[in-house]
Amino acid sequence: MTSKNSFWASCRENHKRRIWVWIVAVLSQLLVYGGMTIVYLSRIKSFYEDGVYRTAQAFREAMYQAARDAIGFSDNVFPVTIILGAIIGIQGFSYLYDRRKVDLYHSVPVTKGRRFAVVYVNGLMIWLLSNLLGLFVGMIIAGTQGAVNTAVIADAGLAFLWNLFLFLVSYHVMILSVMLTGNRFVTIGAYLVFGLFEICTNALHNAMSGAYYDTYITTFVDSDPKFSPYYDCTAYIWRLKSLQEVGEKARLALPIMGKWVLIAAAFLALAWIAYRKRASEAAGKAIAFPWLKPFVKIAVTIPGALVIGLVVYDSSNGNQTLMALGIIVGVILLCAALEVIYAFDIRCIVKHLPSSGIAVFGALAIFCTFKWDLTGYDSYIPAQNKVESIAISLDCYYDNYWDENRNYISSDEYIKKHMFLNDLEPVLALAEMGRQTASEDMKESRSLYVLYRLKSGREKARRIAVDYHDPKAAAYLNEIFRTDEFKRGIYQVMTDENYCDGVTKITYSNGPARITVSPKEAETLRAAWIKDMEQFDFTLARDGMPCGEITLEYADYSQRQWYVYETFAETIACLDRNEAFYPAKLNAEDVDYITVTNYHNELTQEDMEIGIEARETAQAYDVDYTVKETFTDPAQIEDILSAIHCTYLVSPWGNYDGTENGYSVEVVFKKDSAYPYDRNAYYFNYEFIKGQVPEFVVEATEYKGNTE
Repeated sequence: MTSKNSFWASCRENHKRRIWVWIVAVLSQLLVYGGMTIVYLSRIKSFYEDGVYRTAQAFREAMYQAARDAIGFSDNVFPVTIILGAIIGIQGFSYLYDRRKVDLYHSVPVTKGRRFAVVYVNGLMIWLLSNLLGLFVGMIIAGTQGAVNTAVIADAGLAFLWNLFLFLVSYHVMILSVMLTGNRFVTIGAYLVFGLFEICTNALHNAMSGAYYDTYITTFVDSDPKFSPYYDCTAYIWRLKSLQEVGEKARLALPIMGKWVLIAAAFLALAWIAYRKRASEAAGKAIAFPWLKPFVKIAVTIPGALVIGLVVYDSSNGNQTLMALGIIVGVILLCAALEVIYAFDIRCIVKHLPSSGIAVFGALAIFCTFKWDLTGYDSYIPAQNKVESIAISLDCYYDNYWDENRNYISSDEYIKKHMFLNDLEPVLALAEMGRQTASEDMKESRSLYVLYRLKSGREKARRIAVDYHDPKAAAYLNEIFRTDEFKRGIYQVMTDENYCDGVTKITYSNGPARITVSPKEAETLRAAWIKDMEQFDFTLARDGMPCGEITLEYADYSQRQWYVYETFAETIACLDRNEAFYPAKLNAEDVDYITVTNYHNELTQEDMEIGIEARETAQAYDVDYTVKETFTDPAQIEDILSAIHCTYLVSPWGNYDGTENGYSVEVVFKKDSAYPYDRNAYYFNYEFIKGQVPEFVVEATEYKGNTE
């Protein structure tokens, strides 16, 4: 009992020395919870008064969400939590910076363990009580406004655990930083190194890989930091805020919090060991343990010098010689700076040269590894018998994807989950072609992103350069595109049996025409479109021009589109039965006039190729070459209509050579036309199909010089 009373008596005495920390903690938590709750709820009430929310139920749901944003997973709370952890940690053990205070504390008949426990528990109590007070005040404010329900309470409880474990990480990292150093300046530096080291080295690795590896991608694979709680906060907080179900948030947050607990425990254990072994003479010194100095210097200067080298590389327009020189100079400067910090003496600038030499060698070794690809990253192509399956993504196709809870997910995430190509040979053959031919030597180099799922359980991702106009590459791509595994991995409509649930409107459009189809036809259209997709291959994707687009609108205001090609007989027949199909080609009798603009890009390009000195005297430089001509003759209109295609229906697979560069076409309909064009649009944008610009258009839009 005496021991217990003595412990809490020591705690009360320690609290008296930490009054200003209490004040900072309480005020910051009241502000971040109470203040932000008032701001968020007031904003929703203002919106309601302005008529943004048309029903009382919508307003109430918005108030609940605002309360969750303020006292639940809030992007306002976690920075304060991290900063408070650092402040409480450094202030609690700051007596270790002063030799006289250390001697005084050590003269008191209290064990080291008791002293550590008192300061540690007090710091934890400061955060816990101030956080709970702020959370309670925020909850009271929300409750008085009728903005609290079970979901808000559950959200706040889960977020409290999230912030608690985040605080413990920051708190323990700072305690370890104090134990390893002897003054506040170096302690803060150590804290930043511990907290940001993985984030910075990960970003450095990605930057170096992107600069030197032609096949490097972050598609499909996780290239983010794995152990940084600070990165986890910034990466997941918005996703946690967006999830509506507390169960979903818990499934995402609990594994992360479990990782944080292990990290916090590891830092606390190291801090305790360092505290027990720390000598009293370490007070005031930069590093408490002299044997750590060379390791710290090497660990800090190598990535720091590589960052300096990358800055030089970017600033010098990719000069690798200057980058290597920048790395060497960076190591030398950083090593000198650390030696001065260690001894607080400028005369120590060139001390401990062996560790500096190791740092120079290490930085240059890493540079050489990337520059000459000593690990064989770019040349890697797995053996076919070692690959379980493959997923691919192309840089020219985009779509919107949702998970089973109607939450948006990235295309990479969807494709990785649904595409399992078992015919490996075409992909591996394309990889070999890409390795043998540089992308700059290809007629049209495009990127194919590949995920190799190896039988060993590992996954590797690479970028393959593919020439779309190489007949051999096109043949391999046709083999891939024709497989059911590829189509199901790209088009969610083929895998999601609930794809048509919640459809409120269906529209078919060929550009100008917009015809509404009953939502009841969604499943019928889906079945017809999937049937037509049996003919889909790379040749159709590359060269085909969609003749129309089907748009499905959902109750949550999201949309999905299917492109329709002229060969899609089943889909077109279904649209015909609903009196919704209109061909891509327009009728001349419906068109009032057509305006063609020729930008004469070829002349602009010639000006850009003129030398800098010649530009000052070139009369044609910076001239507007645009020529616009309007055509009203029915015969000319008919010829133009036969040669154009609606701009937004140009191939979604990136057929940039399918239309003429430098022309734009505006089609204006007759006001009394029965054609069901969108009456809200004055004109509709079209482009000329490659090689089909009528001669009379070329002559009429010819640039004849400045007539002014």
